[in-house]
Amino acid sequence: MKKIIITSFAALCSLFATAQTSHEFSINGGGGLSALNYKLSAGKKSPGGGGEFGVGYTFLFGKTAGIHVGANIALYNANATLDGVDVVTENLTDNEGDRFNMHTTLNSYEESQKATFLNIPLMLQLQANKFYVMAGAKIGLPLSCKYEALNATITNKAYYPDYNNWLTEQEFAGYGKFENVNATGKTKYGISAALALETGAKWNIGKTLAVYTGVYFDYGLNSIAKSDNAFINYNRSNPAEFTVNSALASSEKINVMAVGVKVRVALKK
Repeated sequence: MKKIIITSFAALCSLFATAQTSHEFSINGGGGLSALNYKLSAGKKSPGGGGEFGVGYTFLFGKTAGIHVGANIALYNANATLDGVDVVTENLTDNEGDRFNMHTTLNSYEESQKATFLNIPLMLQLQANKFYVMAGAKIGLPLSCKYEALNATITNKAYYPDYNNWLTEQEFAGYGKFENVNATGKTKYGISAALALETGAKWNIGKTLAVYTGVYFDYGLNSIAKSDNAFINYNRSNPAEFTVNSALASSEKINVMAVGVKVRVALKK
């Protein structure tokens, strides 16, 4: 077995050494369906449009194979709709030290989620005639992640288990019906590792320029959810001024997903 591995490695090194190498420096851009993929315990979600743009470098050994690396800014979007959905935030303590659970009903709650990542691809490129295919991975570093919901209706009520009692209409304490509630803020995500595929046609324009036109597909292999937050941030000093987290606060798994078309313009050296 060791002899086979050593022989294969030696053959691969020999191939690289004897192959005619070349280099491509490129800029690229693309777009399509580009979303945060997650599950909601209740309500509906829908993916949004997005895309990516950036620069790349391809080391070609021979005429049929190469290694591609780069740096791309990727934009992901998603939307969540919650209407008549009940959410429970447990183990809160009021300003008198009593323990309670906040029961929240959401109506007309439509939230948009936006995330920007720096994607670093490492891909194997194979090409023949005018066609090419790439496969590999993309590491995504989160740059900016935001959410926004406008003009929602939120109804809060509190259950005190120690007293077996409900409070439902004390607005000064954060309980009751609140209209035109706006929820905006930032979310924290972790590093993404995604499977990356791309295929299409390569058009050589003279000896120094090439244009790639193709389709791409990325699928996150890991969850970027970083923490499990409560949906309601209860303010003990001013209970009526509670704030609302993203609908993704309770999602245990969130991964990126993208499919679309891409154009890459390469300078050949």
